[in-house]
Amino acid sequence: MSERVTVDRKEFEAFLSDNQALLERSQKLIEKIDSLEKTVSQLRNELKTSKEKLDSLEAAVNTSKSQSDESLRKARETMARLVRETEKRISK
Repeated sequence: MSERVTVDRKEFEAFLSDNQALLERSQKLIEKIDSLEKTVSQLRNELKTSKEKLDSLEAAVNTSKSQSDESLRKARETMARLVRETEKRISK
């Protein structure tokens, strides 16, 4: 068996051309993947920041709601007390 291989020059040059095109395409795909990974990382950071802001806003709303509820409760108590005092004075 011979250790020598013969290849048609045109076929080999076509192979090299196809191989070069595939290498260039794979390089572009790798660059695109890198770009997409950076974009995903940026989006994750933005999502994290947005979630933190949302949590902060929800906490502020809950605090404000609690304060409003407390103010409303006090106002109702005051109104009830005033109504009772008014009724006492009217009945005298």
